[in-house]
Amino acid sequence: MKDVFVVEAARTPVARAGKQSWFTNVRVDELSAIVFKELRKRVGLEDKAKQGIIDDVVWAATANAFMEAGLNIGRLAWILSDGSYDVPGCTVDRFCASGLNSIEFAIATMMNGWGGDVAIAGGCQHMSHIPMGAGADVHPDLGNYMNMMAINMGYTAEIVARRFNISREEQDQFAMESHLKCAAAQEKDKAGPVTVAIQAKVPAKGAKNTNPFNKKADYVATDHLAKAAAEKGDDLADVILARDQGVRPETTMESLAAMAPVFMQDEVASVTAGNSSQINDAAAGVVLATAEGAKALGKKPIMKMVSWAVIGLEPDIMGIGPALAIPKALKRAGMTQDQIGLWEINEAFASQSCYVQKTLNLPKDRLNLWGSGISIGHPLACTGARIACDITQMFRDPDFSDVEYIVESMCIGHGHGAAAIWQRVK
Repeated sequence: MKDVFVVEAARTPVARAGKQSWFTNVRVDELSAIVFKELRKRVGLEDKAKQGIIDDVVWAATANAFMEAGLNIGRLAWILSDGSYDVPGCTVDRFCASGLNSIEFAIATMMNGWGGDVAIAGGCQHMSHIPMGAGADVHPDLGNYMNMMAINMGYTAEIVARRFNISREEQDQFAMESHLKCAAAQEKDKAGPVTVAIQAKVPAKGAKNTNPFNKKADYVATDHLAKAAAEKGDDLADVILARDQGVRPETTMESLAAMAPVFMQDEVASVTAGNSSQINDAAAGVVLATAEGAKALGKKPIMKMVSWAVIGLEPDIMGIGPALAIPKALKRAGMTQDQIGLWEINEAFASQSCYVQKTLNLPKDRLNLWGSGISIGHPLACTGARIACDITQMFRDPDFSDVEYIVESMCIGHGHGAAAIWQRVK
């Protein structure tokens, strides 16, 4: 078995989906193409003649991989990036874990010798253009085998809160802390080195504080959608996007308490937009290499995946998935929790995040220190890759010089959980 390493990482900013999304005028295949271009630049493969060293592109697009995300976006976005035709590409879907699973698929293939020495993996999602659930057509008999309400993940967050006695106050406290941690990380530009600055035309109303460190644009988005928006009379601003959009540093317990429940409206309903993950638009990816591949690229390995696990569970309580997947991944690695230095567990909802934190007794001062799904956002198929990108920066951050292992985990819609253990390469 070969060792496989992450040698580079890059992601777009995470835009908050909706009418004011910074990427409302940029397609998801273009976001993916920008990431591909940046990854090639970072490993010295801008020349098409040299790109044949890349054995495969394993990309993720989930929950309605059609329209601009359809027709095997892993392949077509690669071609759109002016990638060499001799590099193949595929598209992966394991819902919320798709971005991480695409990385794991590529690693596993390379480890056993069925892949080459270099690959690109990651994922993308544009929830402004393709809303979750759009185009879905489930079998009429599926309700005989599962609670069809569990298709709606907000419903499952309410079930977790009720079944495991997670209070509204606990959820709001968790959500507020996520925003405060994310805001503090943004003030120091913690994820800046892996975040690609993109110049784009955005709705003028939302064009605030897009580039606090005055970075130059790495890429300029095409204006196909912007022209159409302008012709309709939309007021647009041409700006550089160099940070994540969704964080709300002004969040308080009082502001969260004022928000009404969204998914249920009875007297015990507690899941609100404020204590749930956002819907988002983004793309993220990594370059994977064996020792031989890293040498050929002239890149020093950053980290490697030392364990991986997925689990299935009752769809009604899909949010508790990390509490089951993490112990499985630790057991496979022959490790214990006290060996883990940081925990990056996606915040789909505060209810499930609180459950996982309490059930596994995770140290709060080592959990999601730069924020997560509630504050950074949860662009479904991109999330696992976004987290992996940020973990490369955590391993480079002097604040975490003592950390050897970081766990990445997430719950997955319809009753799954996934977890991976990343190890620093010294």
